[in-house]
Amino acid sequence: MNKKLLFLFLVLLIPFSCKKDYKYVEKIERERIFGGTDREEKEEAFQSDNDTLAYLEAFTKFVISQKVEMEMKKSLGSSSTPLSFSIYDEKGNDLTYIDFPNKKKRENEITRRVLSLSGSIPKSTVANNTSKIDSIKINELKVYFKQKKDEFSPEGKTWVKPKSSPLYTNQNGIYCYFQTENNIPSNLRFRVQYYSDEWLFFDKIQFSIDGKAYEYIPLNTETDSGDGGYIWEWFDENISTSNDKELLNALANAKSAKMKFIGKQYYNIKSISKEQLNGIKRTIDYYKALGGSF
Repeated sequence: MNKKLLFLFLVLLIPFSCKKDYKYVEKIERERIFGGTDREEKEEAFQSDNDTLAYLEAFTKFVISQKVEMEMKKSLGSSSTPLSFSIYDEKGNDLTYIDFPNKKKRENEITRRVLSLSGSIPKSTVANNTSKIDSIKINELKVYFKQKKDEFSPEGKTWVKPKSSPLYTNQNGIYCYFQTENNIPSNLRFRVQYYSDEWLFFDKIQFSIDGKAYEYIPLNTETDSGDGGYIWEWFDENISTSNDKELLNALANAKSAKMKFIGKQYYNIKSISKEQLNGIKRTIDYYKALGGSF
C-alpha cells in the first residue's frame, strides 16, 4: 500500500475530539450595607464537546453557586444571591434557552445531586481566604485606611476607605474602597466625583494612562448642587468585569494619568494626582492582602 494512503488510513482510525469554546456568565445580587442592592456579573471560559453538554455544565456551575451561597449564609451570613446564568458559544450565540431531549429531567438530576451533597463549603472558603492573607502587607498598608463598622450588622460588616479619599461628595475625587464581612473582603468599588460651577451631566469617562487610552461608562451617574451655585456629579460602582480590572490595574501602576469627563454637550479634562494613583494601588494591594480576589 502506498505510504501516503497508509498514513491517511491510520489517521482516520484514530479517534479524536474537537472541543468547542464557551463562556459562562453568572449574574449576582449583593446587598449594600446602607440599603439597596448592586448587581454584578462574573464570567468563566470553558470547553465542551457540544452545545448540550456545555449547557449542562453551565447549569451545574449555577446550582453549585446556589449551594455555596446557601452554606455561606448559614455560616457567615453572606449577603449575595446568584440570580441567573447565561451561556454563549464561541461565536457569541446565546445558548441559555436551547432545547434538547429530557432537558428538564437532566436539570432535576443535577439539582438533586448537588443539593444533596453534605458541605463544609464555608469552612473551606474561610480556610482558602486565610491562606491568601499577607499579614506583613496588611500591617504595612492599614495605616493608610479608615474603617466604618455597621454597628447593627451581626456579620461585622465594615467599609474600608483610603484616608486620602474625599470626606464629602462636593469635592473632586477618584478612589477605590471595599467591604469586609467577618474580616473577609468583598464588594470592591470604584468611585469618581466631579465638582465644578458648571453642569456636565457626564455619562462617560475617557482615560489617558501613560499614553494609552481607556474608557469607562458608568451604569448610573448621580447629581446634586449647592455651595453657592456649585454642582457635583458622581458614580459609585462595583468592580466585576475584566475591563474594569484592567482599567484599575493601569491606574494603580501608572506614572501619569488624566481623565476626560464626556458630558451631553461639553467635556472637561482633569489630571489624576500621584497621591490618587497611589491610593488606588494601596487599596487593591490591601484588598488582596486581606484575602480578596482581584
